Amino acid sequence: MKSPHNLKEKLIILAKNEITMNKYNNNTFKQNALAALETALFLKKGAKRFSSDSKSLKQSFLLPIMLLPITLIIVFYAHPDGKLADGATQILAIIYTLRLFIYLGLFLGFVYLMTKSMDRAEDFKRFATANNWLTLPAAGAMLPLLCLFLNGSHSWAEIYPMMVVVTLYAYAYTAFMATYVLRIPYELAGFIAIAGMAIHQSSLTALKWAAVQTITLIS
Repeated sequence: MKSPHNLKEKLIILAKNEITMNKYNNNTFKQNALAALETALFLKKGAKRFSSDSKSLKQSFLLPIMLLPITLIIVFYAHPDGKLADGATQILAIIYTLRLFIYLGLFLGFVYLMTKSMDRAEDFKRFATANNWLTLPAAGAMLPLLCLFLNGSHSWAEIYPMMVVVTLYAYAYTAFMATYVLRIPYELAGFIAIAGMAIHQSSLTALKWAAVQTITLIS
């Protein structure tokens, strides 16, 4: 039987570890959030501020998942067919959720192979963490536009061009980030951003095609 003294010591150690963990999470969150803001403003120090450890990388994947509902709201409410049936809504939700994971897997896999071939593999974790955190500024820029559309003050035809500008802006600061995180020329960083755009769109097209083929076979 454990003595009360030993039990008390273990509880104190657990409490200290918990406090240390919370401080680490808070500091990491503030560091990466500030880095995302600075990078979106095209400040060099922001791109270099992102965390490069495995734990921060794993935690950063929560961001694009948490922001997925914004994409789904845009898809559902701006669909050209108007109000969607429940079945169509579920299918689109599955398609766009799968697209997120496929896109991240293919894009980050592509960047990893590039960094490995250029002896920049040690910078990959920082790049992946930054790529996930940079979904925040884009979401922040799109939210006011989405609110204007949802409250009926602007039509989708009026909002859409601004959404495109925000998307292009996001790819621009992603290329900027890649330049300083991976220490590569602007041209190569631009190629990475364009490749990301192509993978993002192609994965959606492929999933929609697969969904149509599956529904056709079932019916």
